[in-house]
Amino acid sequence: MLSDPSFPADRDRNLWREDSLAASQSLRTQSAQQKFLRGCIVPVVKKQLACASAVAALLLTSFTDSSAKPFPPPSAIPAPAKAEQEPSAATTSTASLLETAVLVATSQAPGSVPFVALNRSASPLPNSEFQPAVRLHQHQPDGLTVLYAGHSFGRPFAERMAWATLLAGIDGHEQRIVFRGGEKGTPQAMWEDPAVRARIQEQLNDGAVDVVVLICCSKEFVETGFQYDQALFDIVAYALARNPETRFRFAMPWRDYPEEYASAAEHRALTDAAYPDYQLLAESVSAASGGAEVVAFYHGAAVYEIRSKYERGLIPELRDLVGSKSSSVFTDKKGHASDMTRDTGTLIWLNSIYGVNPMNLPAVNAYEVDIRAIATAALVAAP
Repeated sequence: MLSDPSFPADRDRNLWREDSLAASQSLRTQSAQQKFLRGCIVPVVKKQLACASAVAALLLTSFTDSSAKPFPPPSAIPAPAKAEQEPSAATTSTASLLETAVLVATSQAPGSVPFVALNRSASPLPNSEFQPAVRLHQHQPDGLTVLYAGHSFGRPFAERMAWATLLAGIDGHEQRIVFRGGEKGTPQAMWEDPAVRARIQEQLNDGAVDVVVLICCSKEFVETGFQYDQALFDIVAYALARNPETRFRFAMPWRDYPEEYASAAEHRALTDAAYPDYQLLAESVSAASGGAEVVAFYHGAAVYEIRSKYERGLIPELRDLVGSKSSSVFTDKKGHASDMTRDTGTLIWLNSIYGVNPMNLPAVNAYEVDIRAIATAALVAAP
């Protein structure tokens, strides 16, 4: 493994790990009441451990080879009325309107841009000719340099950030990508591979990266009952040593092999259960990193919303669960994102990184449904 002077000496790593674990335990205790008030039911560790092997197999995605290259950014969330009715398409994203949208400021670091939570509902996004009919004229944040390091259940959204930031009227977004397929694209696997670790470090060494996006789920996170992932602490420490203002996003995807689940509700059950612990892990990493802005977000929820609406016949343009990228929820048995799935999930990324409310974006004409409403529903429905 490559070494770096910004990291604690090997003899101090155990103490650092113990401190991090202590901070994690404290945060878990403090947030118990909050989780109860939110109505979140978090499985006990014993039950999580029993599911560990299933999570490992189902959350990891596949692809081959690796590559690192630059790309472009996102938006926030208002409240539509009338759920379960299909509005006509208007600009670039389309989906069913929601009953309500709850704005939630999640970022607690000074100067951070708040992002919003939304209600549930899903619909398809087009994959070509994404020309926004109208650019937003209100003041928009400056574009950021964002590094995504991960597998194929995150890469399509990173690649579409150029489109999303254009839609939101944000100029200057730069997207960098370090990609590895499947389990090799989790934080632990990437950081433990000397060659891939060096490529991530190369992207961070110029100190220009504003936001680092990593994706669940490392083997250690699963094996510890969704409680710890040393690689996340290490990558955050390295990035902060190059740019102390770096912010971090931990992405929760969806479970793979969708045909193995009878319904959207069954498909999402385990990731819904694991997500609150993923949020707590982000808080632990923040506490151990001097209060750096570290936030978890759940783009997999948008995928489940689309599947749920498809199953209820609310997205007529989607004819199959698995099939063509333009008329299905997934493109293959593994569960890779279709056009609509990809574009709706990208609005979740835009919201998390830039704080853009999906319902404040111009409509997306590529789909018959309003994918902005679907993204909003997914934000609200996330545990």
